[in-house]
Amino acid sequence: MSGGRFDFDDGGAYCGGWEGGKAHGHGICTGPKGQGEYSGSWNYGFEVVGIYTWPSGNTYEGYWSQGKRHGLGIETKGRWVYRGEAIFFINISQ
Repeated sequence: MSGGRFDFDDGGAYCGGWEGGKAHGHGICTGPKGQGEYSGSWNYGFEVVGIYTWPSGNTYEGYWSQGKRHGLGIETKGRWVYRGEAIFFINISQ
C-alpha cells in the first residue's frame, strides 16, 4: 500500500493510503471549500470506520457501509447526542 495526496477539481482533497488507485487504509478527506471532513479507515474508496465533521462542528463517529453511515455510531449536534445503530442511517433504535 502506498500513500499520498489527491486534489479534486472541486477543491476537496484526500491525503492518506492508496491501493488499486483508491483510498485504502487510514486517510483524511476534506470537502470543497471546507464543506466537512472525514478522518478514518478506508476500504478501496469507501469509508469503514471514522469521524465526519460538518462545518457547523456537528459530528458523526462510527461505522460506514458503501459511503453511508451504517451500524453503531454517535452523532452530535450541539448539545444533542444520538447513540445507537443505523442501517444506512435509517434509525432502528427504540
